[in-house]
Amino acid sequence: MEKYRLTHSGKRPTKLFVGGLHGDEGLYTAPILERLARDGLSVRGGTGAGVSIDIDIDTGTGESIIVPSLVEERKYRYIGVLFDEYYRSEAGTKLLQLIREHKPSFYFELHSYGRQSYSQLTDSERLKKIGVPPFVDLDDGILIGSIAPILRREFAASDFCMTIELPKWKIVSENEGECIKEKVLEVLRIGLTKADREEMMREFRIRYPAEVKMAEELFYRYYRNQLNPF
Repeated sequence: MEKYRLTHSGKRPTKLFVGGLHGDEGLYTAPILERLARDGLSVRGGTGAGVSIDIDIDTGTGESIIVPSLVEERKYRYIGVLFDEYYRSEAGTKLLQLIREHKPSFYFELHSYGRQSYSQLTDSERLKKIGVPPFVDLDDGILIGSIAPILRREFAASDFCMTIELPKWKIVSENEGECIKEKVLEVLRIGLTKADREEMMREFRIRYPAEVKMAEELFYRYYRNQLNPF
């Protein structure tokens, strides 16, 4: 498991970005998160070429831990993150260890999905069917929502936790792939460069007003206004 650590000397919040939590998803999340890490490196003028594993770079916005792929392709049996069983598995245990070790105030979890799963992930009846709200299409099949309720318990009420679902078939497309990756990076760069929750949410609302409003409404409805999105 590769891990980039971008740091700041002052007292700032810790951010954790994790992809490739199961199956072959790391094939799609790793290139994007590796590029995000290089963005962090460029803050200080480094090239980032061939760099991995615990890099100390001053980002100016706190410590950011970036794990491009939590697990190797198909090393573990696929278990959905909505289920307790995942967090008892080797992959889930690794994820919990990361969270408990670094205690992030901001957490971004990247997944990827196939074309056939789009309707299930965005189904307006998803809450009735499987107990969690639908994802919102932020742009071009890039979906956003909160994290699994089971995992949300690991975080404080004031923490920010977002899941981003990437459309596999578009990422590998010769025509759309680079555009999709850049759109995902736009979201992640907001997470990487903003120093506090309100600043981050303000930027999301400016860039994606209707989509973020819908995601916030779904979040408030599910958590009954006990938590702030996400």
